[in-house]
Amino acid sequence: MKMTTEEAFVKVLQMHGIEHAFGIIGSAMMPVSDLFPRAGITFWDCAHETNAGLICDGYTRATGNMAMAIAQNGPGVTGFVTAVKTAYWNHTPMLLVTPQAANKTMGQGGFQEVPQMALFEDMVCYQEEVRDASRVPEVLNRVIKKAWRGCAPAQINIPRDYWTQVIDVELPQIVRLERSAGGKDAIATAAKLLSEANFPVILNGAGVVIGDAIPQSVALAERLDAPVCCGYQHNDAFPGSHRLAVGPLGYNGSKAAMELIAKADVVLALGTRLNPFSTLPGYGIDYWPKEAKIIQVDINADRIGLTKKVSVGICGDAKQVGQQILEQLDAKAGDAGREERKALIHRSKSAWLQQLSSMDHEDDDPGTKWNEEARAREGELMSPRQAWRAIQAALPKDVIISTDIGNNCAIGNAYPTFEKGRKYLAPGLFGPCGYGFPAIIGAKIGCPDVPVVGFAGDGAFGISMNEMTSIGREEWPAVTMVVFRNYQWGAEKRNTTLWYDNNFVGTELNRKFSYSEVAKACGFKGDSVRTQEDLSAALRKACEEQAKGTTTLIEVVLNQELGEPFRRDAMKKPVVVAGIDPADMRPQNPVQREPPRRRACPPPLKPLE
Repeated sequence: MKMTTEEAFVKVLQMHGIEHAFGIIGSAMMPVSDLFPRAGITFWDCAHETNAGLICDGYTRATGNMAMAIAQNGPGVTGFVTAVKTAYWNHTPMLLVTPQAANKTMGQGGFQEVPQMALFEDMVCYQEEVRDASRVPEVLNRVIKKAWRGCAPAQINIPRDYWTQVIDVELPQIVRLERSAGGKDAIATAAKLLSEANFPVILNGAGVVIGDAIPQSVALAERLDAPVCCGYQHNDAFPGSHRLAVGPLGYNGSKAAMELIAKADVVLALGTRLNPFSTLPGYGIDYWPKEAKIIQVDINADRIGLTKKVSVGICGDAKQVGQQILEQLDAKAGDAGREERKALIHRSKSAWLQQLSSMDHEDDDPGTKWNEEARAREGELMSPRQAWRAIQAALPKDVIISTDIGNNCAIGNAYPTFEKGRKYLAPGLFGPCGYGFPAIIGAKIGCPDVPVVGFAGDGAFGISMNEMTSIGREEWPAVTMVVFRNYQWGAEKRNTTLWYDNNFVGTELNRKFSYSEVAKACGFKGDSVRTQEDLSAALRKACEEQAKGTTTLIEVVLNQELGEPFRRDAMKKPVVVAGIDPADMRPQNPVQREPPRRRACPPPLKPLE
């Protein structure tokens, strides 16, 4: 069948049901973007490519559907780097389309040229460059399939001079592959270990959400009366109201989850790569059960046993593996210590929830007084924990939320709970600042009838705030965005109070600047609140108005209390050896060039005789 390369490209997108593209328009993609409206593909013209990629990530994480990130070759494509690496560690299947400088000029250092394949090689599960125009549909189909199978971004690189060519091709077939159900012997061994356990614990990771394995996890937990912990930043991996839900592990997580998993003799780590940051000590508890038998289930065999010693490794889909383990449990599985375990779960949860509800303020380390002084200095303002309790009280039950990297968002890790998966969009372990705002936009694009609320600190929000110029346009959906305003890079400031003697370098933000006023200038609503009552009321109203098409930014002015440092494990107080003296600073000496030699003027011409 004869068609142009861009027609073939779009037809393959249609075959795979890819309805949304995110990026910034550029000449290298215009032959294909010109066809988007006729194909039923919406192009979302964003303010920056990094935001576009994070919107794409948020869309897929909220819906389970793939979308496309596309931009101009060179400086447009380089803007995707942070977003694509974020999506890689969030296990987000994403189609990354990178138009390239024309073949005939590659290698000459021409306009907007950069080695785009090398740029993304360690942050995609697959990449391929189109070598012949007739292979555009074949390569695109393969890249999309690889993204689904690898549960990660995959890249197609297309020289821009391959567009507008007429080719004679057959469109490729779509071959669906079932995910691995795990090894028979490994599953039998796992079922035996769980059947004989005295204190089984289940740890749910992102794979439980991505693989729709929450029902299997619930059934396993109820059969064993096993407490269920969620991995760091995966609070939506188990129903929060369930009697066996004990909350998230990791930084600022649930103390109940930490205390209970510490008692485990068998841990079923379901759909998780067991990232080491996710199991760092918290609240002074080094809780990982080093003597327990660990059953790790992950779709990627390379992750199994990478960070933790495991007794059984199962490479497979969390849903299918969970169901098979459930079916092979012994009739008496979970009976050993069942009643004592149930009672302990109830006591631990109750004690933690009571403690959490009374935690108003952050502690200072011995020898430091920053938090004490912040409370005395700004007594009329909310603390971060008081703000999170007000937020928790006002969020709609079916809400999707996003969070960001930073002190105030991190303090909130223990507060939100969810009844379904795909409700909690955290930045993930690449940890980019500026994630919360674009991610929640993507979630709303994918789930227009669901309330969405994004959260970010004022430092992180400043990185993605230019997307306010997009979200204010009529064709963009309404969202609610909460910005915590304490005028500082809080995580770095806490580090400074602990290890750098309050020598604050680069930690202060502009106090004369108002995000809520910028929101108004961008065409939507901006509120500023200072009390718990006003915050709860503003959030409820914003969610109600969101349903009517109104975007609201709520600027929450907080005191400057600082939470637990992110990397207590990686920081230490510096020592002075040679010392630094400002007197050692010297002026720069640019390369001295010889002045141009003055050429002697030629003698004047003699007049003609």
